[in-house]
Amino acid sequence: MNISLITSKGLAIGVCLLLLMTATSSVVSAQSGSSIDVQGSPDISVYAPDNEVTPGSETTFTVQLDNDGEVTDGDPADRQYVTTARSVITTLEADDIPITVKTGTQSVGDITESEPENVDFRIEVPNDAEPGTYEMELDMEYTYTSKAEDLPGYRPSQTTQSRSISKEVKIEISNDARFRITDINSTLRVGEEGDITGEIENVGGEDATNAEVQFPTDAENLFPQETAVAVGNIEAGESAEFRIPIEVGSEAEAVPKRFDLPVSFRDENGIRQTDDDPEFLADIGPERDTFGVEPVNRTITAGSGTTFEVTFTNNREETLTDIEPKLFTDSPFSSSSSEGFVESLAPGESETVTFDLSAEGSATPKTYPVTVDVRYQDAEGNSQITDSYRLPVEVLEPEESGGLGSLGTVAMLIVSLLAVGGGYVWYRGQ
Repeated sequence: MNISLITSKGLAIGVCLLLLMTATSSVVSAQSGSSIDVQGSPDISVYAPDNEVTPGSETTFTVQLDNDGEVTDGDPADRQYVTTARSVITTLEADDIPITVKTGTQSVGDITESEPENVDFRIEVPNDAEPGTYEMELDMEYTYTSKAEDLPGYRPSQTTQSRSISKEVKIEISNDARFRITDINSTLRVGEEGDITGEIENVGGEDATNAEVQFPTDAENLFPQETAVAVGNIEAGESAEFRIPIEVGSEAEAVPKRFDLPVSFRDENGIRQTDDDPEFLADIGPERDTFGVEPVNRTITAGSGTTFEVTFTNNREETLTDIEPKLFTDSPFSSSSSEGFVESLAPGESETVTFDLSAEGSATPKTYPVTVDVRYQDAEGNSQITDSYRLPVEVLEPEESGGLGSLGTVAMLIVSLLAVGGGYVWYRGQ
């Protein structure tokens, strides 16, 4: 047998088997592999979920972007390849309307069809803005894939495009009741209970009924006694007074503070509304003595006693009762009656209390201190005691007798009697 012939036939058979296997593999790959051939584009709609604003406010205006893309050719199951808007940037324009957009161009990222995307813009509405409905313009730029192909036996390919679009966004400037705070007066002081009073004015175009001001503060060392105060009905253009009692802790700082004062009310349809914008500044005064303490007489002669009178004035904004001042003395002073009592003092009212005070005869003439403490009850019936008040008392030298002493005084008396007697004798002789 020819060995060359056998070898040639075997080689031919091997090549045929290899070609058959390759062709079969390609068919299987084409039948079992996935393929992509789709065309389409994003379709973005713009909404404003809450498009009502009020004059005189600066607020966040939220624009919602919803992508409902379109497939123009191919399998809709592959829509994500051509309906996603990528690298989206937005700009809100408010030309020729009474609104100012404070936020510039914003990058949003990718917007798919799965869920809407919210974009927040800061806008300002002036006080004199005319109520009504206005249109703003939202400019958008993004890229997307308009055609995507990935077929067996072919190199994957895609077509990318850019798009710039503008959408109108409606915004409404309302004429609802809205409020501002005027005529603020504060009696707040560190360590005391005081009031914030003022007026709330309805600067909107509609009446407000059953209005109340709310005082939700989380400021440290401030303890409002009421967090909601009813002020009644406030017609458009009218005002109502309010008063909020607040206790200021002893650790508070004596500084001006800003407070929010939301107003809850019912509108003309009877629906409960809230205006969260009103705010105001109020001063917190420094800590002060509960009583003004002033000595009436500040002097005493060495070696003598006197009535020491002290005037007490109520510095608080509340009536104080069972007021018990007590005098404390050190050498060279002493007191046989060192306690006093005042039944009550209204705010700003004064009362003078009398103590006994004696000075030693050996006291050096100069000014010495005495101290007074005061125990009292506040308006809530709590017993309190003040810090000590230091009062100056001046010791004077004893009065001089003219240098004659007691013997000189007796001698002058005898001379006077002799003179009177001599005069009488002369008169009788005549």
